[in-house]
Amino acid sequence: MPGSAAELARHAVIGFDQENAFTRSLRARGLALDRKMFALRTDSDLAQLAALRAGCGIGACQIGIARRDPDLIPVLPAAFSLKLEIWVAMHADLRRSARCRIVSEALTQGLSRYVASVKGRRST
Repeated sequence: MPGSAAELARHAVIGFDQENAFTRSLRARGLALDRKMFALRTDSDLAQLAALRAGCGIGACQIGIARRDPDLIPVLPAAFSLKLEIWVAMHADLRRSARCRIVSEALTQGLSRYVASVKGRRST
């Protein structure tokens, strides 16, 4: 178990192939990430999650997802916590469709409840 971000270099780390918001955010915090340090690189969140669950190394996923799998444990949570915006978007022409509006509202309400539940559990 790494005790610091610097110790990650001695572990198999699962990461992204291309730079993204997560890697830019970590770099802005002074955590130098280079794609060469990743033992497994993929830009697919699902592939990264599958690799985490298979025990291929240390990686990142959403707190709400990790809580559902007792085999996943937090590693350096203070160093790697990241808040990202969530957007629900729809083409303006589809807003007139009752079906699309209902789906959009259901997604918005469901995501709002999910975000609130993750925030509530984070403080405990």
